[in-house]
Amino acid sequence: MSSISSAKRPTDSNTYLAIVREGDFRIPQSHRMKPVRAILLSLAGGLVVLASGLAGAYIPKLAVFAPAVLVAVGLISGTLILVGALGLWMVPRRHMLWGLIVVLSSVPSLLIGGGLLGVLFPIGFMLSLVGGILAVQWKPRPVAPPTLRARRVAKTR
Repeated sequence: MSSISSAKRPTDSNTYLAIVREGDFRIPQSHRMKPVRAILLSLAGGLVVLASGLAGAYIPKLAVFAPAVLVAVGLISGTLILVGALGLWMVPRRHMLWGLIVVLSSVPSLLIGGGLLGVLFPIGFMLSLVGGILAVQWKPRPVAPPTLRARRVAKTR
C-alpha cells in the first residue's frame, strides 16, 4: 500500500521543487484563513509602542510629560495592541472586534510619540493603525464547495 500511495503522491521535496519551478508560492491552508498581514503589522506596532513607553521611563530627558504617564500609556496601549494581534491569530472569525481594539488602542500612542519628541511616533502608530484597518476589512476566503461525490454520499445517508 505504501508503494501505491508514494507512486501517486509526490514526495515533499518534489512538491517543493515543482512549486519553486512554477513560481507559485503557496500559503499553507492554516494561514489562508487568518489575516496574517494584519497580525504581523499589529504585533510590530504594539512592540514599538511598548518600547517607546519604556524608553520614556529610562531616558527621562526625552519625555515632555511625566515619565510615569508615558510608561502607563505605553504599557496599556501597547498591551492592548498586542492582545488584539494575538486575538486575531487565535480567533480570526472575530476580526472586526480585534481590529477595532487595535485601531482604538493605537490612538493613545500619539501621546507617547509626542512625549518622545517624535522619535518613534510615526512607526508604532502607523503600523498598528494599518494593521487594525487591515483586520477590519479582511474577509476569509470561501471554503470550496463539496465535490460531486461528497454530495452524493451525503444524500444517501
